[in-house]
Amino acid sequence: MSSEPVSHEHLKERAEAILQRAVLFRQEEAPAWGEQIERTGEIPSGLWERMRNLGFRRLTLPQWAGGEGLPLEMYFPILEEMSHNHGSIRMIFHVSNSIWRTIAKGSEEQQKYWLPRVANGDAVVAFALTEPDNGTGIDLQTTAVYENGKFVLNGRKHLITFAHEADVTVVIAKTDASLGRYGLTAFLVPRGRDGMKLEPMPEMMGDKGCSHAIVTFDQCVVSEEEVLGSVGQGFEIALRGFLDQSRASIAQSAVGLAQEAQDRALDFVRRRTTFGKPLSSRQAVQMRLADMATLTQAARLLCLDAARKFDAGLDIAREAAMAKGFAIRMVREVTDGALALYGGVGYAVNSPVERLYRDARSLWFEEGTLEMQNMTVAESLLSDARKRDRQQRQTAATIVD
Repeated sequence: MSSEPVSHEHLKERAEAILQRAVLFRQEEAPAWGEQIERTGEIPSGLWERMRNLGFRRLTLPQWAGGEGLPLEMYFPILEEMSHNHGSIRMIFHVSNSIWRTIAKGSEEQQKYWLPRVANGDAVVAFALTEPDNGTGIDLQTTAVYENGKFVLNGRKHLITFAHEADVTVVIAKTDASLGRYGLTAFLVPRGRDGMKLEPMPEMMGDKGCSHAIVTFDQCVVSEEEVLGSVGQGFEIALRGFLDQSRASIAQSAVGLAQEAQDRALDFVRRRTTFGKPLSSRQAVQMRLADMATLTQAARLLCLDAARKFDAGLDIAREAAMAKGFAIRMVREVTDGALALYGGVGYAVNSPVERLYRDARSLWFEEGTLEMQNMTVAESLLSDARKRDRQQRQTAATIVD
């Protein structure tokens, strides 16, 4: 599964060309797609196809599979640009360029079968981790029991994005309750498998058109060949294989959405006049704009730090959680600020900032809440502190000897 290596300079040129393509798409096509989605409440099949034809659904996939092979540092500016658009457009873009990484942790046969299909836009992958009555870790209740050379899945997942559109779903289930995080296993479950049922969830506040499903497994049989990675690797595949880089990507998405809200607000206060003076001349308005710009740039730099470390092969659990946690607060402040600067007209449905305000709230929950991000950061800090204590004790013991 190798291809001729592409130089860093050539990758940069490709990334820049794709970024310009994304800019044109935002300016010339995305508004009409967004209006159609808001009006119908559905993502038209033509949008999936258009984003495929523009090459937007294969940017991070490996080149041997037909992808562009962009590292996160080059991909993130394009993701930011696409996040100026309607939330469902951003979601197609993000899901296409992120969830495939779970399959990259699988066998060579699994990768060779699925990744070229994903890169070509012929397959959509869903990720089923979250459960309605449990968290997203070792308390999962979906089980996979090994019987006669196969696994039998039972349980329920919810809030599974694009499950209805997915050709295959990566499912995290418990195979051994006594092993904690090492008792979780990932499975590849193709569409239409007996014992797998999908139910639509209620319409969400934002990201109109983006489908979410409840996925129920009732004596759903999967083979040993459909284990992703190896038995007991589910936690590693879920976090290191997907969630860490996806959290950083969600943070970068928040940056793009916030920048759009900021741009709209800046344009408005320069045009709006009260008491004979433009709003932009008022110090209170200027201070709010400055705060919005500073918060957005700070989140952008946190994302860049996480991207560079990920590209270098480092563990970014802490950096991704910091970026996502900060971005949640940032996008709240910026979209609140944009709405306040618009005043009452901003609160009207279909105002330039009303949809942004709604779409921003989905970013609070994708890949974990603010509290979850803070817990990840705190656990990392405490783990490093314990490690330093052990090293100091070992050093002291060595000196004494």
